[in-house]
Amino acid sequence: MRRWLADEAYHAGHHHHHRHDVNRHNDGIRATCLTFDTPLEPLAFDRWLGLLTMFKGADLLRGKGIVNLAGHDAPVVVHGVQHVFHPPVELERWPSDDRRTRMVFITRDIDPEELRGTLALMTMGLSDIGLQGLVESVAAGMPA
Repeated sequence: MRRWLADEAYHAGHHHHHRHDVNRHNDGIRATCLTFDTPLEPLAFDRWLGLLTMFKGADLLRGKGIVNLAGHDAPVVVHGVQHVFHPPVELERWPSDDRRTRMVFITRDIDPEELRGTLALMTMGLSDIGLQGLVESVAAGMPA
């Protein structure tokens, strides 16, 4: 699993100009690695991923990762392309002693800080900052 995540980040960040296909890549395409040390709240993570694909799906070229969700003994693997993310799969056990959430996203014109910041906001305890109703309305597709 570690090699899978590392290879994705390495290959996305290292372009060989003599093989560069201008029809496939441009300056706006980048790899963003997200790592979180503490378990993520499952509902908040699910809502974040749903909002991300809803609003940024066309520019979310690929995403995959291993996620530590609160209340789960084993990691959850997520992967998808643009608006389509496959149902998460919970593994039988962690592949190593590293229990951090690690995800890689290949995006077009999405600021890496936008990905980091929105996930951090969604998982930091929305009820503590008064946004719970807003998030529930948006996630349900209703106007806030």
